[in-house]
Amino acid sequence: MERNSDQIFDELLVMKCQDQDQKAYALLWKRWQPRILKWSFSFINDADIAKEIAQESWVSIHKGIGKLRDPALFRFWAYKIVQRRSADWIRKEQRKRSSMEEVRHETPVSEEETKETVDPVDTMLASIKTLPEEHQRILRLFYLEKVPVKALAKMLKLPEGTIKSRLYYAREQLKKKLKNRNHE
Repeated sequence: MERNSDQIFDELLVMKCQDQDQKAYALLWKRWQPRILKWSFSFINDADIAKEIAQESWVSIHKGIGKLRDPALFRFWAYKIVQRRSADWIRKEQRKRSSMEEVRHETPVSEEETKETVDPVDTMLASIKTLPEEHQRILRLFYLEKVPVKALAKMLKLPEGTIKSRLYYAREQLKKKLKNRNHE
């Protein structure tokens, strides 16, 4: 993976943070907060919740940065923390919703209410969110974050062939979901 000056600067900041340099930590936060927030929002799609998750993620990043062995992997490590925090929040919300659904009575929905105009981007994002978490993660990293296959392999500690295979199967599953949605 070819590194640019921004990546090298981030690595230096991480090393300074590991040496307890608070100014370096503040600069790292300033440089990475927008990306962390954007990544969080890509999972949650709610600005306020995404800010909370980003804040929780920064607490974890601050606590764990001393344990990061390779500063070059900061980006992937930080994204993984945000992803886990987002997944935790989603699971918590799903548990809440399912318990609320048990309590709530079903009401019939009119045919007019079901025939809404749907934005294709929303359809795509909704379909991605129905995929298994592993497929969601690989699609987001590869397509939204533009992480190359080699870097994904290193980050996930898997062979490049496995990454390519997972991308293929994730895309195939997404195609099926979209096709089924279009035929409903």
